Parts: sequence; structure tokens; C-alpha cells
Amino acid sequence: MKVSTNELLLALRAPNSGWLAALVCALDEALQDPDFGEPQRQLVRGLLDAGSVPNPVAIAANDRLTRFEETVKDLHSLLVPETEPVVAAVSGRPKLTLCVTAA
Repeated sequence: MKVSTNELLLALRAPNSGWLAALVCALDEALQDPDFGEPQRQLVRGLLDAGSVPNPVAIAANDRLTRFEETVKDLHSLLVPETEPVVAAVSGRPKLTLCVTAA
């Protein structure tokens, strides 16, 4: 089944399309990852066709996602070190706090 871009854009404008947006974003990221190959795509198609996710699969997926998020957070902390805000004051004027963050 070919997906219509216009149909998806229209569906994403609906107030109740939050889950659709979340799934499209996750799928977009997954499709850019070479590790998300045809075997995993077939598994996702099977879940959609079945119309439900077995409870043991949902539990295992949540556990794996937690570990994945921790890995991403650890990688982010290595690449973007946390910095303390820089405080700057000018005499004769109200005290202003300047916060600098790494972009």
C-alpha cells in the first residue's frame, strides 16, 4: 500500500494525531538507521497487521527502550559537556544573569 503524502499531512493536522506523529517520527529515525533492516521492518508490519502487541513483547520493548535511552543520554553527555551559568553584573544597573549553554 502506497502512502499518500497529502493524506498523511492532513491526518497530522488533526488534534488527536499525537500518536501518529510520534510513530512517524520514530519510523523516520529508524529508517535512517542501517541496523533497522528488512527483518525488523517485517516484524513491525506483523504487529500492525495483528492489531496488538503481545504483553511480553511490550514489556521487553520497554526494557530495551530504557537501555537505548540511557545509551543516548551517556553519548550526549560525552559530546556536550554541562556548563555552569556565567553570572555578569554591571554597576549602576539592575543585576542581570547571563546563562550560556553549549549549542
